[in-house]
Amino acid sequence: MRRYAITLVAVLGVWLIGFGGFTFLVDPYDVTGWLSIDGVNARKTRAHEDGYRVRVGHHLLSTEAGTIILGSSRVADGFPHNLPDWPGGFENLGMAGTSAFELARASIIASRNDNINCVIIGMDLREFGTYPRAHATYWITPLTGMHPVASHIQTSLSPNAFARALQTVIDNATGGSDTKWENAYAAEGLPARFDEEIEKRYRGYSDYVYDPQRVRFLFRGIDALLAQGKQVTLFIHPVHVWQEEAAERVGARVHEEALRRDVVAELEARNIDAADNACFDGPALQVWDFGGYQDVSLSPPPDPSGYPENPHYYVPAHYRPVLGQAILNRLNGQEQQAPFDAASFGYRLNAETLDDILSARLERRDIWLANDEWAAWVSDRFDQLDENPPEPEREARHYLNRDDFRQLERDVAGAERRAEAQE
Repeated sequence: MRRYAITLVAVLGVWLIGFGGFTFLVDPYDVTGWLSIDGVNARKTRAHEDGYRVRVGHHLLSTEAGTIILGSSRVADGFPHNLPDWPGGFENLGMAGTSAFELARASIIASRNDNINCVIIGMDLREFGTYPRAHATYWITPLTGMHPVASHIQTSLSPNAFARALQTVIDNATGGSDTKWENAYAAEGLPARFDEEIEKRYRGYSDYVYDPQRVRFLFRGIDALLAQGKQVTLFIHPVHVWQEEAAERVGARVHEEALRRDVVAELEARNIDAADNACFDGPALQVWDFGGYQDVSLSPPPDPSGYPENPHYYVPAHYRPVLGQAILNRLNGQEQQAPFDAASFGYRLNAETLDDILSARLERRDIWLANDEWAAWVSDRFDQLDENPPEPEREARHYLNRDDFRQLERDVAGAERRAEAQE
C-alpha cells in the first residue's frame, strides 16, 4: 500500500511538472520571454486570448517604461505600442474588456514600480457598468496582489493556459494562427462591421446600468499612485458619433453626464499637488474629455468596398493608433491640425469646465443632426430600431462587495506608508 501511494504521488508529481513546465516554457501569454524557438513558440499567436491580463499583471511590476497607459481594447488597439522617442519610455498595457475594478487593481500594482512616473488611463461607460468586475484569468495574475512567482505557478497549472500553449506550438509548427483575431480589422470587413455596430450598441446601451461605486473604487486605487508621487491622467475615449448617438437614442445620456459629474466630484475631493516627475503640464491628477460629438468622431464610414477606409476608426467603438497618437499629442500640448486642434479636440474636465462641456456636447449634436450628410441615414436606422426594438443584452448584474473595498483600502494604506517612509 505504501509503495502504491509513493508511486501514485510520484506519477502525479511528474505529470504536474510536465504539464506546468510545458506551459511555462512555451509562455503562451508572452510574459517571460525566456525561450523563443522558431517553429515552436517564437510566434505568440494566442497571447491575446486572455485580453493580455497575464502579461499586463507581470509587466506592471517589471516594466522600465516611465509612462504606461491602461484601459480597454480601445487602448490596446488604439494606441501605439512602441514609442522609441517618448522620454523615459512608453508601454501600452491595455486589457480587452477591462473594468474599473481591474483598472484600480492595476493602479495599485503600478504604484509599486519605481520606474513608472506617469500613468494614463482611458475610460468610458463600459468600465463603470454592472458587468463582471474581472475576467477569469485576472485571478491568476499579479493584479490580484499575489507574488509574481505564485502567478507563474498558477498560470502554468491552468488548463486554459495549457490549451493556449498547445495551440501556440501547433500554430508555430503548422504556420497557423488565430485568423479571426488577425483579420478583425481587415479593410474588406469593416464596412459591414461599421453598419452592424448600430444595432449592437443600441442593444448594449438599452440594458446598461451605471454603477457610481466603480468610480469611487477606481479613484481610490489611483490614490496609491498619487501617494507615490506619480502623475495620473484620465481621459474619456473619443468613440465614433454612431456609437454616441446609440447612447443618446436609448436614454443613456444621463449615464454619460453622471460619469462626468462623478469623476469631477472625485477630482475635486482631492488636494492635488504637482507630480514628482510629470509627463504633462498641469497637476498630478487631471481628466480630459475627448468624447461628445467632437469633430474627429463625425468622420464618415468606410466605402462599401472597404476603400477608402475611415482614417480614424476601425469601427465606431474602436479607433486607430493615429487617433491614439493624437490624444497623446494633445495631452503633451503639441499643436495639431484639424480635427485635432486644441479648439475642437480634447477638453480639460474639472468643476469649472464641467457644465460648459456638457452644454457644448448637446450643441455639437444639434449641429451634427442638422448638417452632417450621414446624420439623416443614421437617424432613420435608429428610428427603425425604436419601432422594433431588438432584445436587450440582459446580462447579469455584478456589484463590488465589502471585501473588494477592504483589500483596496489595505493596499492603498500600504502605498501611503511606503511614501511616508521614503520622505
